[in-house]
Amino acid sequence: MKTITIALLSALLLGAGSIANAADELQTSRSAGKLRIDQATDLSAVLKQREAVSRVAAKEPENYAAGTAAQLFDGVANRYDQLFEIYEADVQLLSDLDGDGFHHAINVFFDVDVSVDSARVYAKLYLSREGAPWSQYFTTDLFTIHGDDFSDAYEVETELMEGYAPGYYAVLVEIYSLDHAYMVASAVLDHHSLGKDVMIEDLSRDEPYIDSSSEYYEEYYYSSGAGSVATLLLFFLIIQFVIAARGSLALSPLFPRNDGDYKKNYKTP
Repeated sequence: MKTITIALLSALLLGAGSIANAADELQTSRSAGKLRIDQATDLSAVLKQREAVSRVAAKEPENYAAGTAAQLFDGVANRYDQLFEIYEADVQLLSDLDGDGFHHAINVFFDVDVSVDSARVYAKLYLSREGAPWSQYFTTDLFTIHGDDFSDAYEVETELMEGYAPGYYAVLVEIYSLDHAYMVASAVLDHHSLGKDVMIEDLSRDEPYIDSSSEYYEEYYYSSGAGSVATLLLFFLIIQFVIAARGSLALSPLFPRNDGDYKKNYKTP
C-alpha cells in the first residue's frame, strides 16, 4: 500500500511538472505588418486592434531555423530562373516601461530582392532566446517584390504579451514564394549580424517604474509607530531639561533652597 501511494504521488508530481512546463512554453503576442513605404497605415494603431495570439514554443531541434527543414507544397512548380536574397534587415526595440534595457515591443524590417521579374512572397518570423529552439510568432500577408527595388521593403511590429522571459534574443526571417515549393531566403538577426543586442521581455514583466520611496517612508514611519516613539523621546528630553534647570536654580545664592538657609544667610538687622 505504501509503495502504491508513493507511486501515485510521483505520478501526480510529474504530471504537475508537465503542466507547469507546458504553461511556461505558452507564448502570447500580437503583430501587424505592412510595406514600409505605406505611410497611410499606422502599425501601432493597427496593433492595438489585433487580438493576442498564443502559441506553444517550438520543439524542433536548434538547427531547424536556417531552412534545414524546408516546406514542400503540392502543385507548386519552381521557377529556377529566380534567385532570392534578403538584402537588408534590422530590428528596432520599441518599448521599455521599467527602464531595465529589455523591451516588450519590436519592429522587424527586411528588404527582399529577386533576381528576375517580380514575385509574390510572404515571410515567417521566429524568435530564439539565447540559443533555445526557434518559436514562430507571426506570418505576414502576401506582398509583391520587384527586383532590387527598395520600395517593396516590409516591416512587422510586434508586442510580446506573455511567455517571453528576459534575455538576449535572435530573430529569424524566412521568405516563401508562391512560385516555389521551398523556402527561398532566410536571415538570422542577432548581435553578430546587427552589431547590437536584441534585449527582450514580455509585457507582463515590463512594469513601469514608480519612485515611491518618499511615500513608502512616510507610510512606514507612521504606520510602524516610529512617529509616536520620536514624540515620546522628545517629551522625555524636555522633562529632563526642566528637572536639570530647576536643580541649577535651587543651588544659586539668589534662590535659597529653604527658609532656614534664607534666615541664616540673610539676618534681620
